[in-house]
Amino acid sequence: MSENKQNLRRRTLAQRAAQDAAEKRAADRKITERVLQSEIYRRASCMFTYVATPQEIDTHALIRRALADGKTVCVPLCGAQGRMSARRIDSLAELHPGTHGILEPDEAAQEIDPSVIDLIIVPALACDRDGFRLGYGGGYYDRFLAQATAAAVALCAEARLEERLPREPHDRRCGWIITERRVLRTDEE
Repeated sequence: MSENKQNLRRRTLAQRAAQDAAEKRAADRKITERVLQSEIYRRASCMFTYVATPQEIDTHALIRRALADGKTVCVPLCGAQGRMSARRIDSLAELHPGTHGILEPDEAAQEIDPSVIDLIIVPALACDRDGFRLGYGGGYYDRFLAQATAAAVALCAEARLEERLPREPHDRRCGWIITERRVLRTDEE
């Protein structure tokens, strides 16, 4: 792979910023529908998901639906040394801007052990067909996924699905990638 992660990140962020807003909303809705229709979502009783910024694939509707479906919903609380913990929420109204301006719960929110989580929804700037993702470079999700056994699902725009991304030893693979066009199982041959 000739392009390094930093250059790829820059290119992908520029592509994402150039996307038409109506097109993005339509793709986000389709991705949410695919998650909600998936067997892994239906079977999960405890879901951990990122809280999307306006530029990311939106997770707000997914969070509201999971809460309405009676699932335990956890979101990240970012801490020191690139670590994050899963904190239970009962409403999006409990969140406030935290680290990097991302909506987070209070420190007092109940911490959920990664071992009880059934489904982890992971953000991705880009993904490859083997389930590796390009994030923002902080390593938060790779460290979290290393502690968890749940199914990890990366949400990725179809246009940012690559054949192969550069990889490092600490990078964690996602078993599923959901785009607006398809659901890819990456851990099956």
